[in-house]
Amino acid sequence: MRRIVVIGQKARASAEFSLIDIAGSSGRLDVLLRCLRAALLVSHGLRSDTVLYLVLLGLPEAPRTLRIEGAIVRFLRPDERTLAVLAQKMLSVPSGGEGFVQLRRGACIADGGLDVVLADLGPSTYYVLEEGATDVRVAALDLERPVFFLGDHLGFDEPTRARLAEMGATPIGIGPTSVQADDAIAILSNEIDRREALKTGAGLAAAGEARK
Repeated sequence: MRRIVVIGQKARASAEFSLIDIAGSSGRLDVLLRCLRAALLVSHGLRSDTVLYLVLLGLPEAPRTLRIEGAIVRFLRPDERTLAVLAQKMLSVPSGGEGFVQLRRGACIADGGLDVVLADLGPSTYYVLEEGATDVRVAALDLERPVFFLGDHLGFDEPTRARLAEMGATPIGIGPTSVQADDAIAILSNEIDRREALKTGAGLAAAGEARK
């Protein structure tokens, strides 16, 4: 299972934004919605091995966090407006307790930001996407329980950056060119897909050799 945490510095933590002008009225929640699409949607399906957290730090009602689980969420569509409708409906409901509260299958909300995410993750290996860091193609990765943190179009604020460093999150990069956050997720996911395919192929080959 892979987990991806996207932190939106200005993304509104309330349903008070316009579906006609998502980018201009939501603190650039549209950036996070594109990250949702990149993290969970593939051609004709969803990634059942991925959980996405969207940490919303924009006033009012901040911080709040949305959690979308690819394995069980239903009726997730790739167009930005439909994803915005989903986020708006989730944000219109009070979380109603500590930790994450399920609003519909695979879609949960919690009051709180990074702290509530960390409490939900449990034991994990942390990575933070940073420009100029060791390229993911050559970096050692824990494929069993990885968690990847990345910022929105504004990156990380200093308190968040310091917190990630205290947690021991390993910086990794996705190439020499700066790309959009959703593109970074797609590149990262592709690299993990390739590694997992090679691992599975190696395991099958070894089993085949053992049967000879």
